[in-house]
Amino acid sequence: MAAMRGRAWRQWDPLRVASAGLGSAVALMLAAYAAGATTSNPTPGGVVSAIALLAIAGSGLLYAWRLGTGGLVE
Repeated sequence: MAAMRGRAWRQWDPLRVASAGLGSAVALMLAAYAAGATTSNPTPGGVVSAIALLAIAGSGLLYAWRLGTGGLVE
């Protein structure tokens, strides 16, 4: 049983696992900001910052899943 788990872990790409973990953390932060923004008055700077964080995280996830140099080529 332990050998099967080891084989399954080796099939995962560490870069994809890390980017998925960081993406999940960013998604939780943005969800918390959205929940807080519904109960208070968000500032325009805060909204712009949240949108910028979403754009940066999205481009990072796209970079991790690219094919070719540095990415997975199957």
